[in-house]
Amino acid sequence: MVRNGKTTENLLDDPYSIQSVETPIDNEQARRMEWWQEARLGLFIHWGPYALPAGEWKGKEIQASYSEHIMLRAKIPVAEYEEMAAAFNPSAFDAMKWVRTAKRAGLKYIIFTAKHHDGFAMYDSSVSEYSIVKHTSLGRDPLRELMEACRAEKMVLGIYYSHAMDWHDPDSQGNTWDYPLNIGAYDDVQTWINDTDKRTRFERYLHSKSIPQVRELLTDYGKVGLMWFDCGGKLTREQGEAFLAAVHAIQPECLVNSRVWKAPLGDYSNTSDNQLTTRNLGKYWENIITLNDSWGYKRSDHHWKSPVTIIRQIIDVVSKNGNLVINIGPTATGEWDPVSESILLDVGDWLNTNGDSIYGAGESPTAKPSWGRCTLKGNTLYLHVFDLKKRNKLIVPGLKTAVQKVFALDGGEELIFTKLSEQDLEVELPSLPNFAENSNNIPLVIAIVCAEPVEGNPIRLLDFGEDTLLELGVFESEIFGPTLRYDTGKKDHDKLLDWKDREDAAVWHVRTLGPVRFQVSIEYRSEEGENGGGGVYLIKAADQILQAKVHSTDGVSNFQSFQVGELYFPMAGEYMIQLQAEHISGGYLMQPRCLKLLQL
Repeated sequence: MVRNGKTTENLLDDPYSIQSVETPIDNEQARRMEWWQEARLGLFIHWGPYALPAGEWKGKEIQASYSEHIMLRAKIPVAEYEEMAAAFNPSAFDAMKWVRTAKRAGLKYIIFTAKHHDGFAMYDSSVSEYSIVKHTSLGRDPLRELMEACRAEKMVLGIYYSHAMDWHDPDSQGNTWDYPLNIGAYDDVQTWINDTDKRTRFERYLHSKSIPQVRELLTDYGKVGLMWFDCGGKLTREQGEAFLAAVHAIQPECLVNSRVWKAPLGDYSNTSDNQLTTRNLGKYWENIITLNDSWGYKRSDHHWKSPVTIIRQIIDVVSKNGNLVINIGPTATGEWDPVSESILLDVGDWLNTNGDSIYGAGESPTAKPSWGRCTLKGNTLYLHVFDLKKRNKLIVPGLKTAVQKVFALDGGEELIFTKLSEQDLEVELPSLPNFAENSNNIPLVIAIVCAEPVEGNPIRLLDFGEDTLLELGVFESEIFGPTLRYDTGKKDHDKLLDWKDREDAAVWHVRTLGPVRFQVSIEYRSEEGENGGGGVYLIKAADQILQAKVHSTDGVSNFQSFQVGELYFPMAGEYMIQLQAEHISGGYLMQPRCLKLLQL
């Protein structure tokens, strides 16, 4: 895949088709979604025979971020993969231990990979003998054992099923090294929809294996909380609707994610994989991340996210009314590696104290603060403080409702608060730890109990004191114009792409408490060359215009910050900051990540 002149790894997660979609919510759907919104946190388990090679094939590491894609990326013939899978014997698998550890980590539902793209069933399938029960010597059904453990521990069980992609089946998509006439793994629907042979054979796979396996999963494994489909963008809408109908014909209460096709199909939307920077995708949406880079176990992948990173992601997603699912890839023996388990249990310790601010909580009507995030449950606003910057006070922006009391969730100490304005509160933190000296930087949670349902102003407040540096990320902006779009939001992809038209613009709505001045910088990427970035951009606010030339950042992989000038907001009120092009001289203007405002 080529984006802006650079080759990137196609991870089959439909990252460029994700949109915010507002669809009408009826009372029946809202009722079915209640448990899911209350849960907020789930555990993904990517586990299959790919855990055995663990990212290596014939003594060489395969250059693929996801170990579960090894069959595709190494072009392993079906016969060789079958031979490898036959040796898969996870005799240390303990379903009850998995479920109890997930509970200790504070996770409320589990999504288990019943069949991934390799076509191997991790349960006793009557549709196909290519399964862990019939194809290996294990003699056990992991999904059944997990179902029983979930039932005993009152954990909701969800099932992942790769419905569009099956590299083992001669009629499905993806495997063109064994089956040259197949639909390719990266082929768009438009490339095969009018090819009678490809479409006919693919329909045969859907109706002879894929839909029948979905039916047996929903028939033979008790109540299923949700069916999690993948690569639905490789189907037609009608094919996606056929899977949706198959699920609801057997279990009408079972939730279905949007990757059954793509939004607006399904009960809730998904972000792309490992998307750390998110936008609200609607009333019901879900972010999915893994603890390192790979979803399946990969021996060489030590790019671990810290417990604090996971905790902040939980907070950020819930503050936008989303759910977070955290993935683990068990080893070939059926065990969790110690690093994964340690991270999850550290997260669970934090949730044990602060879970009231997460479970059943959601988006606050107040503004995003400079120091962290806010969540709301009932009449209680929860402040999640990431960084105090050596101050013992913090401003709660946009809170209009009368406050009864303020207290720290850890310890219950009541705190002094003062109204700064009709919609801003100041909270004193005299005896709480100074986060600047806390190397772990674990978020502190403060509860604000209001007298009535919380009302707020969501417009971002800029005034937080001299030397405060505020970042206005482009994912917080509203974008306009014919070409401009958000990138995937993954690591180093929290930027805007395809700025190719002078009508394109990014806009932030902001507010001030009074006269205030800022030094303005912008962080972006820009390649050199004819197809790289180039031109002149403008930053407009409060009847002022800052103008600057786009500079190369030594390649698209590098972000750099550039000072642009000063902006002065002359009085209290709401303003609009607009980023736009004066002219574009390259293949695109630039790829901005954020504006930075340093209060003077």
